[in-house]
Amino acid sequence: MEYAYGHLLDIGPSGQAAQYRFQNYAINQNVDGYLFLPFSFGGAVATLQGDNLDATIQFANIEMTRAWIVDALDNLWVAKVTTVLWEPSTGAVQRTLYTYWGTCSSGGWDEVNSQVSLNSVLDAVQTNIPGRRLHRWQVGSIPFTAQISV
Repeated sequence: MEYAYGHLLDIGPSGQAAQYRFQNYAINQNVDGYLFLPFSFGGAVATLQGDNLDATIQFANIEMTRAWIVDALDNLWVAKVTTVLWEPSTGAVQRTLYTYWGTCSSGGWDEVNSQVSLNSVLDAVQTNIPGRRLHRWQVGSIPFTAQISV
């Protein structure tokens, strides 16, 4: 049995991230509600500490994708990219390898490609969801007030 990997892309306005659903591996097929769209997903998406980093989605540079990118950036769309193993003979997803959530933060295009950069939606400082938990044995006593006497 042969397996290949591909990506599922859910993208749309915040609160409606699944407004558009695409996959990039089963050409001209609809796989569980995901339409085919040739795109690539890349970049280092996690550090050794577990923090999410920026990633990019690349598309062919056509008028439709340029308008779509401008809309995504102007309205701060959210994207979920799922990397999956799939069975080439059936197109069925066998296993999810990784899921990345990001907000559309910047983008652009040249003669051939158009690109959207995704920033991590998890901010350990503002949302109080750290990529790693701090324990007293790692950092010592942690102050609970802003008042520090010297």
